[in-house]
Amino acid sequence: MITSGEFPGLDLPDIDTSSSLEGLGPVELNHPTQDINGDGILDTETTTGDDAMHVWSDYDHDGIADHVTIVEKDGDYAAWEFHHHPDGTSGWVRTDQGEIGK
Repeated sequence: MITSGEFPGLDLPDIDTSSSLEGLGPVELNHPTQDINGDGILDTETTTGDDAMHVWSDYDHDGIADHVTIVEKDGDYAAWEFHHHPDGTSGWVRTDQGEIGK
C-alpha cells in the first residue's frame, strides 16, 4: 500500500489529469490537515507542485484516501474515487474531468 509518508507531500510520480490511476491501489493519508466535508474531523491533504494541485480526501476516516482531485495550472481538472467492488477488488474510478471555465 502506498502511504503519504513514502512520497513527500504526496507527490506521486506521473499523475496528472489525463492519467489513468489503474494499478495505483490504496493511498494512506497519514497527516490530514483540512476538514473538507465540514464534519469536524481532519480528512484531507492538499499538495501543490510545479504543474498541479492534488487534493486527497478520506471521507470515511479509515486512513485510506477515498477521493482525489487534481487541478492543473492550465485549468484542466480531474477527479477519481477509490471503489471497493463486490468481487473483492478495488481501484480508482474517474468521476469527473474537464477544464475550468469551459
